[in-house]
Amino acid sequence: MVLEVTAKTDKGTVVPMGKKEYWELGMDTDGYHRVGAWQIKEIVDLTLPPRKTTKERFVTELPEGTTAADVEVKVTYLPGPKTELVIHRETRKLTFK
Repeated sequence: MVLEVTAKTDKGTVVPMGKKEYWELGMDTDGYHRVGAWQIKEIVDLTLPPRKTTKERFVTELPEGTTAADVEVKVTYLPGPKTELVIHRETRKLTFK
């Protein structure tokens, strides 16, 4: 799964705020990332289990003079190399003084 956060300013500028990937990492005996089943000796679980929530924090700077921004949070599930399923998307408008 992939969590992506972007902001679109009141002037139309799109600012990527952050990205976090949740997945299993296969490691060999030397601690290197491997993808072949015959090479993997240990699994490091970096997934987000079903029905479990987590909090992530992304800090970014918006362009000077920005008075409002639409912040979009998108969670995408990638069941295969060519398949992408958006499982959650939410947008909130933020205003700044």
